[in-house]
Amino acid sequence: MIVLKPGYDPKKVAAMLKAYLKDDVRVLTHTEFIEFENNFWRTNSPIGFIFSLGVSMGFVVGVIIVYQVLSTDVNAHVREYATFKAMGYRNYYLLGVVLEESLILAALGFFPGLGVSLALYQLTRTATNLPMYMTAIRALQVLVLTIIMCTISGAIATRKLQATDPADMF
Repeated sequence: MIVLKPGYDPKKVAAMLKAYLKDDVRVLTHTEFIEFENNFWRTNSPIGFIFSLGVSMGFVVGVIIVYQVLSTDVNAHVREYATFKAMGYRNYYLLGVVLEESLILAALGFFPGLGVSLALYQLTRTATNLPMYMTAIRALQVLVLTIIMCTISGAIATRKLQATDPADMF
């Protein structure tokens, strides 16, 4: 590790060292080293694989659970949706109603989940003395994935609405 005096640009010093040293020596700035380590733990370590698998499985299970909730709600209100269709509303409007409900479910699930996650991060940090923190970027990524997950479920749940015929309901 090299500590630079104030006023020196780490990237320029790293470029000069790369030119001077052999190819079998890896020269990294502090930020490059952190990214290198993070990438290693994400891709080459068993914990990275298990975490990625857990996230993928959580996403799939979340889609299924939200689909079940939305599908049950659609089935419970199929007569109301058929009435809307008989009044002239298009399938896009019905899709919008179900997608709005899916976004409400996303918000209702995300915020309590964020609170539980923050508590678990604190518990883990205290128990293991590891510097684990919920970052705003990570929370935003989870929010976006939650919205995508609920939108997919809403789109799947509206398939039955598109096939309903108002004449068959009454």
